[in-house]
Amino acid sequence: MRRLLFQMLVTADGSMAGPGGKLDWHIVDWDFSAYVDRMLRSIDAILLGRRTYEGLAGYWPDAREPEAALMNALPKFVFSSTLRQAAWSNSRIVTEDPVGEVRRLKAMEGSDLALFASSTLAATLADAGLVDEYRIIVNPVLLGKGRPVLPRLAKRIPLRLARTDVFASGTICLCYQPA
Repeated sequence: MRRLLFQMLVTADGSMAGPGGKLDWHIVDWDFSAYVDRMLRSIDAILLGRRTYEGLAGYWPDAREPEAALMNALPKFVFSSTLRQAAWSNSRIVTEDPVGEVRRLKAMEGSDLALFASSTLAATLADAGLVDEYRIIVNPVLLGKGRPVLPRLAKRIPLRLARTDVFASGTICLCYQPA
């Protein structure tokens, strides 16, 4: 059975986005790029909510970063009830129940699945017990205000620390599993 990995970049004070949705605080250095390359090579597909999809689809098709080829080649499942078409390569819109669809995807043979950002979808899947690992990538910056990681989480989910990866920039990837 495949695992579902949830990955979110956050600030040291717990915001996933600054005021107005700004993401200008993300630190992308050699260590982070190497982590992204390893992670993308370990998964079979990317899961996205509509807003995250639109942001990534507006960037990656023409990106020149080394991981761009992997981002563009991997299958992408976009969970949305409003999006009508997905132009980014290898993208498929899923309009049916996300919990049922993710259970189906996890039951298939293959490598892990990764859910990038997409806080509303992530909360739904976390509440259903479908997230196997939470990768919270903490950037060394304080914003003072911003959007929380999982604002729509309906219940408390105890976690245990599985491992940490520390990057030269001071960014830390905290990998948690449900306790």
